[in-house]
Amino acid sequence: MAAPVELIDDAIAEILLRLPPDDPACLVRASLVCKPWRRILSDPAFPRRYREFHRSPPLLAFLHNIYDDGSIARIVPTTSPSPFSQPALDCRNWWIVECRHGRALLNSFDRLAPTGLIVWDPITGEQQHVPVPEYLDLYYTAAVLCGSEGCHHLDCHGGPFLVVFVGTHHEEDTDVTWASIYSSETSTWSPSISIQLDSYIEERPSLLTGGALYFSLEQGKRILKLDLVRHGLCVIDAPDVYEQPEGIVVTAEDGGLGFAGVKDGSLYLWSGQVSPDGIAGWVQGRVIKLKTLLPILGPLASLHVIGFVEGTDIIFMSTDIGVFTIMLKSEQVRKVGERGSYYAIVPYMSFYTPDLAKGRLTST
Repeated sequence: MAAPVELIDDAIAEILLRLPPDDPACLVRASLVCKPWRRILSDPAFPRRYREFHRSPPLLAFLHNIYDDGSIARIVPTTSPSPFSQPALDCRNWWIVECRHGRALLNSFDRLAPTGLIVWDPITGEQQHVPVPEYLDLYYTAAVLCGSEGCHHLDCHGGPFLVVFVGTHHEEDTDVTWASIYSSETSTWSPSISIQLDSYIEERPSLLTGGALYFSLEQGKRILKLDLVRHGLCVIDAPDVYEQPEGIVVTAEDGGLGFAGVKDGSLYLWSGQVSPDGIAGWVQGRVIKLKTLLPILGPLASLHVIGFVEGTDIIFMSTDIGVFTIMLKSEQVRKVGERGSYYAIVPYMSFYTPDLAKGRLTST
């Protein structure tokens, strides 16, 4: 006796749910196998089940800034085939600032002055322009995050978002760093908050954890904490003794604030013990000998930690022969980019299901 069609469809759906999210073309190819499979994959409930089954959005690409007939950013897919292409922007010069919750934050500028911020969805192609707040700053950065309360950030496309702008300017005899938050729901910037300190903000991707954003100050020597709940700023001293360029904030093993830096060919990992007013101290974790993991040209090879995938144990390393990802727990290494001048890597993570593909991915 043949099994009912519903039972067969349920079994096939369970198999399709297990296709790897970091290779989105698998789902598109599966939809071309036959009409029953296409029916299962086109069911509006399937993308939601797929995201909930895998829980963590996969790494699909990374962006970095380059100079090539003007200042632009390049998007480098980590999957093949790729759905991504350069965004069609109405500005000549633009930088990538960071990515989070399925969105990329771009900075359009004229010379050194920002003229606007653009929130771009690389999957849907949607762009939303955000005016920059009034500022007098030479040093500035920004961050983007989902603006929906209680969201699990598995499918934030088209929802409300927040943009955080942080700048440092000189005021009388001291430097002042300030922050303001833009809401897409109100189209307004919040009143700014500020703190006096003798460090400048860096244009590197921030870390979001525990209801706070963490930004690098002065080549990673210090860290600025923006408490999104209490709307306050404080400064944390980073672990020192690292070579130039300094280390970066990363996600720690417990999911909180971490720090990674390179010294003498080894990667040092730290976890921060954070209090409401700052940090009580750093606890050193693992030390990973990079020269035993990465292909190195010589004893004087350049090794720099240039990025991390938020909420995971993946970091990006720049070497003389290319860019590599390292999964810190397993120490698995993968080459993802060619050699070049990298200041920072901005990873892009998102689910890419057939309902979003719309012909962008092929079955090749």
